[in-house]
Amino acid sequence: MNEILITDLLDEQKCYELIRQIRWQDGVRCPECGSEEIRKNGHDNGLKHRQRYACKSCNKSFTDLTHTVIASNHIPIQHWMVCWILKDKMSNKQMAAALDLPPDTVAEMRYKLSDGIVIDSILKQWDWD
Repeated sequence: MNEILITDLLDEQKCYELIRQIRWQDGVRCPECGSEEIRKNGHDNGLKHRQRYACKSCNKSFTDLTHTVIASNHIPIQHWMVCWILKDKMSNKQMAAALDLPPDTVAEMRYKLSDGIVIDSILKQWDWD
């Protein structure tokens, strides 16, 4: 895997590239049926860097973020990734100020990230030390 810079986490496109690189390292699989019979299906209308896919086996559609704590969320992906990196280094209040988010939102993000939902398995593979 290529070296990952903190500045990469400020760029939406690079965040999605990193998630694809890590989440789909053995090839894209349908999160519903596990099939490898996948085709790209354009990009998300609201987020031009989020890839859409369609499963040829079960006909389900999904994106890079399906079944993650980031999916269907109004908080930018960059905020989630920064929160993951800093979650053990800053208080909720400090992180809220740094991300310009309410402390309650940051507390919820940290809780979800510590829950080990897909994003945890993605980011724990990165060596941040």
